[in-house]
Amino acid sequence: MLKTYKDKAIEYEKKRQFDRDLNDHRYDDALPIDGDYNYLPVKAGERIRRFFLVPAISFFGWVVGKFGFGLKIKGKKNLKSIKKSGAIAICNHVHELDTLFVKISLGGFRTFHTGSFYLLKRGWAGRIFKSGGFLPVGETVKDLQKLSETVDILLKKGKIINFYPEHALWFRYEKIRPFKLGAFRFAAKANVPVLPVFIEFRETALRKFFKMQKKIVLHILTPEYPELQGGLKQRAEKLRDTVFKKMKDKYESVYSREMVYLPEEPDESGCELQIIAG
Repeated sequence: MLKTYKDKAIEYEKKRQFDRDLNDHRYDDALPIDGDYNYLPVKAGERIRRFFLVPAISFFGWVVGKFGFGLKIKGKKNLKSIKKSGAIAICNHVHELDTLFVKISLGGFRTFHTGSFYLLKRGWAGRIFKSGGFLPVGETVKDLQKLSETVDILLKKGKIINFYPEHALWFRYEKIRPFKLGAFRFAAKANVPVLPVFIEFRETALRKFFKMQKKIVLHILTPEYPELQGGLKQRAEKLRDTVFKKMKDKYESVYSREMVYLPEEPDESGCELQIIAG
């Protein structure tokens, strides 16, 4: 029998494989990012495409988010403190459209997004992704160097670079999974704040009556700044741990329950823990 997303999430959580994808991915149709690939839209055609595409994406995002998923954005006031500063945003990766929702929440032209290189497809799909601000994360040292240079350029221009430190998309998973260090190294190296974004799935009487999925509430939390003392890795780890605790606290606040992972061994009590939003 085929396993559902929920089945896989339960299995991987018990095995502590929090960064494992729930879906298989194709690599053969990915756009090569080696050679002379430029991470930013620098050609005239790319700039024109971006000029028209980003407002269209923002409008589409609002319509789909509001009427399709009941999207509500809270904490936009927290963007004021980084109005003139570059920043690294991090978000729990829990919906196939969370990149779109983050973009319209933090600013269409200001926000860029990182993601696995195989998501950048050949043809028009790849062109649209790039024009929308997608920054592919490759597997080679040269790829990562080019990405790092691009992130530095954008941060100096006051842009926001969004990362998913949990790595893999777990559809409608409510808990916060362990964070990888990469995003926080970028923030510590550039001495810019990390802006945590938490996605909540909230039940409402109306959506429950019509048997609809829970609405999406996107919380923009207060920014966290890296410490100035210590080595890069130490500062990045401290920043990661601080942000993780803030996200965990937000989870426990909105869901009114302690965030506890499933035991590594099967629970013999027969109790079913709700880890996926309905």
